[in-house]
Amino acid sequence: MSAISCLTRATGALSCLLFATEGRAGTFECDNDLLTVTAKTPVLAARVCRVADDALTELAACNVTLGLATSISIRDDMQDDCIGIYHCGEQRIDVLSPAGIAERRTEDSAFAGIPTDRYFDSVIVHELAHAAADALPCPFGHCVATTEYVAYAMQVRSLSPEDRETFEAEFDMSKKIPRDRLNAMILYMAPDRFAQFSWAHFQQRPDSCAYIGQIMRGDIVLDIEHP
Repeated sequence: MSAISCLTRATGALSCLLFATEGRAGTFECDNDLLTVTAKTPVLAARVCRVADDALTELAACNVTLGLATSISIRDDMQDDCIGIYHCGEQRIDVLSPAGIAERRTEDSAFAGIPTDRYFDSVIVHELAHAAADALPCPFGHCVATTEYVAYAMQVRSLSPEDRETFEAEFDMSKKIPRDRLNAMILYMAPDRFAQFSWAHFQQRPDSCAYIGQIMRGDIVLDIEHP
């Protein structure tokens, strides 16, 4: 049993506990020498590797670097309405298959307007960002709002301009997002809103990727200590 960060069907991230079981599928090594993918078909595995290759480059360009080998398993079903899971401390990711995501998606999600195949790709990026941020310095044990901020910002950043425009259309991007709105309570109670707040706040930084770099170094922590 391991602690995880779970991306739910409504887009939300939540911390929970889950028993994970390995499915019967082939395991394939990506060319990047960091990732292995377990999937039902080589075609799907190759797609995930292509997405991951691009993601690692784009993440690194924004100061989010994956330094440890990580496994990605594509599953037909997952518990607790999860779409993507990063198992903290294990360098292990589970993602629902595109077909599974299509069945589980909701019309009121912040990402509802994005086609399933491209949304699937963005979930891969979200979870890889979690893997890269797993060792992020945190004075409170686990900085859930901080790591989810990084994951959502990188997920939306990975979308095409057209898909980002669709995502942004559901929220007033001109609205100034103060740092205190990026908190664990909003993350748990209104995860879609947290995703929108994260992207808007990220876009409003004078140098967005430099800001992410400060987070990754531990110079900025969005979470606060609770008594």
